[in-house]
Amino acid sequence: MIIIGDVLAGKTEDGTHHFGVLEGWFGHHWWNGRAAILLITTLGVFAPLACFKRIDSLKFTSALSVALAVVFLIITAGISIMMLISGGVAMPRLLPDVTDLTSFWNLFTVVPVLVTAFICHYNIHS
Repeated sequence: MIIIGDVLAGKTEDGTHHFGVLEGWFGHHWWNGRAAILLITTLGVFAPLACFKRIDSLKFTSALSVALAVVFLIITAGISIMMLISGGVAMPRLLPDVTDLTSFWNLFTVVPVLVTAFICHYNIHS
């Protein structure tokens, strides 16, 4: 939920304000602040699921996860297309840019992601 708030509402870190999606599209308003976005998302996603007395199957949760994945895909495709049209996409590097010890250690931030992916795929596809 916190990541949703960061992406939609933006965040301020080290004195630098990063615009969120809603703030970039509609400007700064009370309803696209971090607290309002988290409240609206919580009430819009979790409250309907909490209204069921008993969930016999996961079809509602699965449908919600598929719908959120489609929304994420549409937003990501839209951002990518707009960046391609505006010429804001640089040529990707084939090798990392290692200039000092800090940039070398930053290469290892992907290790938890790879370990989690390996463990999940190994347990699912045994």
